Order: sequence, then structure tokens, then C-alpha cells
Amino acid sequence: MEDGTYTSYDLLGRGNCCKCDKYLTRYHKFWQCKSNHMTCFNCFADQMYDCDGTECSCCSESLQPVRPQNEGDEHVFIHVDDSNMWIEAKKRAALKLKLKCIEDPRLRLDIGKVTDVVANGRNVAWGTLYGSEPPPIDSVWQKIRERGWKVITTERSTITNREKQVDHQMVADITALVSDRSVTKGKIVIVSGDADMIPAINESIKMKWSTEIWMWEGCISSALKKLADEKPGFVQINTLDSSLEEVTFTNFKFREKDIPKSRSAIIKGIDFAPDEKWQNGLCEKLGWPFQFCMIGPDDLDPTDYVDVILIFGKVKSVDGKGIEHHFDKIFEKLQQEYPWKIVNYPSYRNEYDRSAEICIANKYEALMNVDDQLSVRSDDPSHNDIDELSGSGEEDDFQLVQRKTRRRRNQQYSAPCEDRSNCKRGLNCKYYHSEDEKKFFRNPDRDKECYFKSNCKYGSSKCRYAHSNKMGYCTKCHKWGHLPTKCQTKNGEN
Repeated sequence: MEDGTYTSYDLLGRGNCCKCDKYLTRYHKFWQCKSNHMTCFNCFADQMYDCDGTECSCCSESLQPVRPQNEGDEHVFIHVDDSNMWIEAKKRAALKLKLKCIEDPRLRLDIGKVTDVVANGRNVAWGTLYGSEPPPIDSVWQKIRERGWKVITTERSTITNREKQVDHQMVADITALVSDRSVTKGKIVIVSGDADMIPAINESIKMKWSTEIWMWEGCISSALKKLADEKPGFVQINTLDSSLEEVTFTNFKFREKDIPKSRSAIIKGIDFAPDEKWQNGLCEKLGWPFQFCMIGPDDLDPTDYVDVILIFGKVKSVDGKGIEHHFDKIFEKLQQEYPWKIVNYPSYRNEYDRSAEICIANKYEALMNVDDQLSVRSDDPSHNDIDELSGSGEEDDFQLVQRKTRRRRNQQYSAPCEDRSNCKRGLNCKYYHSEDEKKFFRNPDRDKECYFKSNCKYGSSKCRYAHSNKMGYCTKCHKWGHLPTKCQTKNGEN
């Protein structure tokens, strides 16, 4: 939300029920007290049935009904099958660029742009993204969480490398949504073409909800198309093909430590600025996707680099053969395009002393127009894949030295830690923790009050314990500003 206005990507959230922690939007019916504690429709009904009371369970103040705002406006509930959409997008990008390989592994999805397309100017009541948890930390998905989306991740099968239970979870969530009487009816938007969605769509029709299917042409099952023909007033199918460039971007930054000799080439002494337009044009001429970056010796300032290294994707072609069967022809085409300027990496390396370090410098940033909230950094990929350009697994004699090295982070998963500030692993936990929780891990005794207080020899600033309620941290609601003994949240729920 910027300047007090909502965008389709910033979800219209209100908060959570103080009893069951249910997420409430402005399209929910709920009850609220003067202290802004919210009670959802179902919890209030249970409370009335059990004790016939209308007082807030947190502060005992009187609860007043809050009705949904703008009940007449158009709003959508979006459910996105991330991997299903991304895999097919890579194939379509390869076809569009007329590549000889079956997919373009550099392609990435911009979920914010996907939201804009499928929402089509309507408000987004809430959104859920389903996918597999990548091994490295995923900053993109965490940014999506911070803007109100729910991200549900599942592990991939160690045998088939396929996701488990994604479709089942989507069906369960959609069914629960349309069955919730406290929600103002809107439209269900499903970004998936799987026939497994039919049970959820049938339940939506039964509850008088309409559904929109969004997916690439040719990836929508015939069963879904048949259902749309039978129920035109409730099911509508839309294709994303015309929005391919709008909802995707290319991650072309090279981030390997070891250079794969068998699929790399260097253009020496360039007199132009490589950018995404140049890259796409050259990819189309060569028929193969590649990543690139500037390269040169360590004793030369990166701004003076005039050589660019191309690392070609380790993917299969349409005939089922890998890059090793096509690289010679690709190299010849490069030599024709840039006469006397093309060398392989071993030849390039031999021009310098063996003790000299060769460095890369991402001097040209072709993704500068991508929303910073959604852009993918070179060391922080949003979709890690076994066919990623950087996954060569080859051993080389020479090391590619990054000019800046980052300290290895312990966090590997973007899913929040269930134990939150009660996590025993603390800063070593592999799951996501908020900044407040991390601050507490660095000051683990601030949930206790100092016994000596004003007589403490360390003083309030240096003492490991809290000298006042405001200096304390609550391990029940996981917030700074009060001690656990002063927490007013019922049962410590947040």
C-alpha cells in the first residue's frame, strides 16, 4: 500500500482473529472491540452458544459487528500454482526465441505482474502461492509474504523430483473459502490448468461462486474446458500467452564459482554495452540460451573490463541432446558474428599469469526495470532447478573469483519457523524469523525482569535483563514492548 491507496498486489488485510488466528480481510464479517481486538464470525458464534456473551475474550470489552466494506465492488481470491506456471513459461519462451532447446532456464516469474494481469483492475481480497521450497533461501517468496500473501510450500519427492500435495492443498483451501459464510462472495481465480481443480470448482458452483481459470494455451485440461462450456455463467477460461513478456523476466546473471569450459565462450574487446535486448537477439541467432557477465583480471578496475563471458545453458535440445552436441556449431556462429574476437576460456586464461585472479563484474544491469521487491539477485534465485545455468558440476583448473563474498547465511527456507521466538536453534535456525525474533535471540534474557533494577551495577542499557516492561520481550505474542507476564493477548496468540 502506497500513499494510502491499495494496489492489486498489496492485499486488503485487516488482521487476525484473537481466538483462532484466522486471517481477516475487509471482505469478512467479524466483531471488534474498542481495543481493536477482532473475533471472527465462527468464534463469535461459538462464544454466543457456549456462554451467551458478547464481551471480547482478550479485554472483556463489548464487541461490535464490523460488516464488510464495499460489498458491491469486484474482488478476487487468487490461488497460484507457481511451479506449474513457471515450467510451461520456460517452454514458451524457448519457442518464442526460436531456441533449439526445449526450454529457457533463465526465465523467472514476476508474481506481482501475474497478479496485475489476472486481477485486471479488481481488488485482491487475498492470494495464495503454492510451490516447492527451493534449497536456497528465497527472498522473492518472502517479499510476497510481507505483502499479505500466504505462501504454501511442499517438499519435492526425492525419487521423482515432483511436488507432492500441491493440488490437494489448493482444492482444500478453495473448498473451505467458498463454504465460509462470513466472506463476501467474489470470484475465485485459479492459475492452474490441472483437472484436479474440478472438485473445488464444482463446490464453488454449488455455493454460487464463479471461477476464472488462467493458464497458458495448451496447458488447460480438456476436462476444464468441457466444464466451462457446460457452466458458462460460473466458469471462465483465460489464457496468459499474450502476457508472457509482461509476467516474466530473465535472470541472466552468472553466479558460478567454477567456469564450465565445455559450454563457455568469451567475446574480447567489445565496443558496446551488453543488455537484455542484445542478449535476446544473440540467443535467437545462436539458438541457445546463455547468461553473461563482464570478465577481466583482478588488477584491472571492473569498470574498465571490455571482455564478456557467455555461459550456455545446460539444457536439452528438441532432439533430446545436450549442449555438448551443439556447442561446436554455436561456437562457429559466434565466430561469424564477432570475427577474431571469440575464444574459449582456457585460451583466455592462458593470456594471463597463472597466479593472477580472474574476476567477474556485473557492470551492466539489464533487470533495472524490474520491481525491486520482486527482482532476483544473483546469489538469491527464486526458482532453483536441476537444469539451472549455474549447475554445471564440472571441475576446472581455474577459479572464478567473486569480487565480493557474502557470509554464508544459516537460513535456507522462506517458510516461517513454527516455534518463533521459542526456537531452540535461534540464529542458527534454517527457517524464517522476523527481525524482532532475531533481536531477541541476540538478547535472550530480555523476557525476564532484572531483580536489582535501579540498584543494578550494569545499568539499564548494559544489563542483560529488562529494567522495565517497555524494554521487555514477550515470548507469547513475540513482540517487544512488554514482558510475558504483562501480555494481554489470550493464550499468547498473535
